[in-house]
Amino acid sequence: MTDDPLPADFDDDDDLPALSFYGPDAESAASDLDTVDDEVVATMFTVTNPPGTVTVSTFMDGSVQRIDLSQEVISMTEADLADEIVVIARLATQDARAAQYVHVLDGMRQQGHDDVATRDFLSRDLDLPSPEDASAARAHVFATRYAGDHE
Repeated sequence: MTDDPLPADFDDDDDLPALSFYGPDAESAASDLDTVDDEVVATMFTVTNPPGTVTVSTFMDGSVQRIDLSQEVISMTEADLADEIVVIARLATQDARAAQYVHVLDGMRQQGHDDVATRDFLSRDLDLPSPEDASAARAHVFATRYAGDHE
């Protein structure tokens, strides 16, 4: 019995090229990426709180792309700032998810699907908010959370 896990007739010289990884040269890779950059525009959803201290931008999938803070946040506690970022990020994510709702609804409509059934599916099965739901949620948060900030 031998400790070598490879069979005696294994010839590793013939099999190693299969493990080689080849990439495109820099010139052709750059030109391919340039084409993609010209065609793809990332859709962003941005929400700023009424005081203007926190702005959150998300991608279409709802993931946070950027958080901008104004100078006024230095007077906030870390816990208050974290809470504010989470609230605004949730609203931006909800806007992105509402855009998904519209995108899928439009696609299903183009394929001849019933709007009522599709809306039910999007809300119930995919848990996507309609644009009206997202707008109502933002209005509610802004009205309740920032009610005293505008006087």
